[in-house]
Amino acid sequence: MALANTRESYGWIAIALHWIAAIGVLLMFYYGFQAAGAGDAGDRAARRLWMGLHISTGATLFLFFAARIIWAYAQPRPVKPPQARWLNILSSATQHLLLLALLIQIISGPLAVWSGGRAINVFDVVSLPSPFAAENEGVHEAAELAHLIGRIILFWLIPLHVLGALKHVVLDRDGAFRRMLYPSKLKT
Repeated sequence: MALANTRESYGWIAIALHWIAAIGVLLMFYYGFQAAGAGDAGDRAARRLWMGLHISTGATLFLFFAARIIWAYAQPRPVKPPQARWLNILSSATQHLLLLALLIQIISGPLAVWSGGRAINVFDVVSLPSPFAAENEGVHEAAELAHLIGRIILFWLIPLHVLGALKHVVLDRDGAFRRMLYPSKLKT
């Protein structure tokens, strides 16, 4: 059972962290967009509910997101499949920017809540108190802006990442996508 990555394959840990992060990010987008829609409609109770789910899910998955980023750089990356050089550059840039955006989100999200003078309430089970003695408008605004930038990066790069995966499945049929499902070797 290959837990760690090799030059030929992703290991089970990388695969699990990738899919946990992917599902988590999609959930976070959904909850965040629902909260925004409820806020635009003036439904404060629904906005509070959706933001509570967004914040609770983010807090619950924080360590998985952090582990995803750390593991991606602590482990060797499998060799890229044969394709045009510019596609390898694009795929590498996309992967690095996705991880950067995830890092921005897991730092700016908690900072936005705490600097707004609130504790992070995790599903009404655990409360993570703010390290700030009082509201901090400057940190709050910076955290909100960083969270927006991270969200925009994710919003545009996730579809590009998915298109790249589909290219490997439909056009190239080179087994590259399969490496993110289970440890295997890339067809050359």
